[in-house]
Amino acid sequence: MSDKTILLIDDDELVLKLLDINFRPRGFNVVGFLGGEGAFEKAREIKPSLIILDIMMPLVDGWAVLEQLKQDEATRDIPVIVLTVKGSPADMSKAMDMGAYRYVVKPFNPGILVSLVEETIGTP
Repeated sequence: MSDKTILLIDDDELVLKLLDINFRPRGFNVVGFLGGEGAFEKAREIKPSLIILDIMMPLVDGWAVLEQLKQDEATRDIPVIVLTVKGSPADMSKAMDMGAYRYVVKPFNPGILVSLVEETIGTP
């Protein structure tokens, strides 16, 4: 089993499934987490190699999760790729200022996202 684990955080089960079917066959361990509530705790628990994070989620949004991740010593160095429908330059800038590694706007090309992940953490 690979030591490259990706934590997917999104409130859309279809997005989680789409990402899973694109990463798992390439040898990545994939952990899907539905919604932002409890996502930070899950990241601390599994210590993933990379996190793909949606911003627009109910209850606890991706901004709050990103802030927690980057303020905590155990998770601050985990690269985070934001994957969201929010495509404004202000949102992109905010994410990068908060410590996101990359920003990808939905709809997206799964192949390009896989390439970004492999660029960031290598291949399994």
